[in-house]
Amino acid sequence: MTPLRILNGSRELVGIYLEPAADMPPQHHAVLLCNPFGQEAIRAHRLYRVMADRLAAAGYPVLRFDYYGSGDSAGEDEDWDLLGSISDAQAALAELLRRSHAPRWSAVGLRLGGTIALETARRAAQPAQVLLLIEPVLDGRSYLDSLAASNLVALNRGYGVRWPLSARLRHTMLPAPQSEALGFVLTPACRAQIEAVTPAGLLPVPAAHLSLLAPSAQTTMQTLAQAGVHLPAHATIADSEAKIDWATDSAAATAIVPMHWIRHLIGALALPEHA
Repeated sequence: MTPLRILNGSRELVGIYLEPAADMPPQHHAVLLCNPFGQEAIRAHRLYRVMADRLAAAGYPVLRFDYYGSGDSAGEDEDWDLLGSISDAQAALAELLRRSHAPRWSAVGLRLGGTIALETARRAAQPAQVLLLIEPVLDGRSYLDSLAASNLVALNRGYGVRWPLSARLRHTMLPAPQSEALGFVLTPACRAQIEAVTPAGLLPVPAAHLSLLAPSAQTTMQTLAQAGVHLPAHATIADSEAKIDWATDSAAATAIVPMHWIRHLIGALALPEHA
C-alpha cells in the first residue's frame, strides 16, 4: 500500500495505490475506485478499503483517492463539485495507468461516484473494460431532494421538538436549506451540476461492459424506459440485494461491506473478454 500525492493542476489530491499481491499472477488490469459524495463517502469508506484489498489480493493494481475538497485531499468543503471531481478522477486514472503500466482498466463508483466513474470513462483516451455502478444516482434533482430530506430528519432528531417550533433555531442552524447536505456544503454551482444528472447520461456506454447494481432492477429498468433510455446488450442491470440508507449522519458509526458486490466485481473482471 503506497500513499500518493496526485496533482490535478493546482488541485492536490491524496490517494492510496495498491500493487497486485506478490503471490498472485498479475492481471495487467488496473481498477479505479471513485468515491460517492459527503456522508455517503464516509459510510462507504470501509467498503472501498476492503474492495481495494480484495482486488489487490486477486492480482489487480488499484487506486482509491479523495477528490479535491473532500477526505484527506487539499481544499475546503465548498471547493468540492461534481465537474471538478470528474477532472480529479481523470488525473487519478492517469496516475494509476502510469504506475501500473496496465494495458486495461476498469472503474467502480457508488452513488454519485457512479456518475464520476462513468464520465471519467467517457473522457478517457483508452476505453474502460468494466464499469460497475453501484446504486448510482440517475436523477440529480431527486437525489438532492433526498439529501435535503435526510438533512431535516437529522436536525429533527438532534433538536427534538425545538426544531419545528423555533423559527429562530431553524434560521440560525440552517439559513439556506439547499446549501447543506448533512454537514457538507452544496454551492449553487455544485447543485446545478448534480441537477443535470439524468438517465440519458448513461448513453453512450463508454466501456466494454456496464454493470449496474440497483436497489430494484425492475424499477430502474422502468425508469430508463420512461426516459427513453435503452441500454445496449453489453450493459446489465441487477438487484444490489442490500437495503442501505447511505444518506445518514450516523455514517461514522457504521461499517458496511456487502461482500457480494466485491465478488460481483471480481467475477466481471475475470471474464475472458476482460482478462
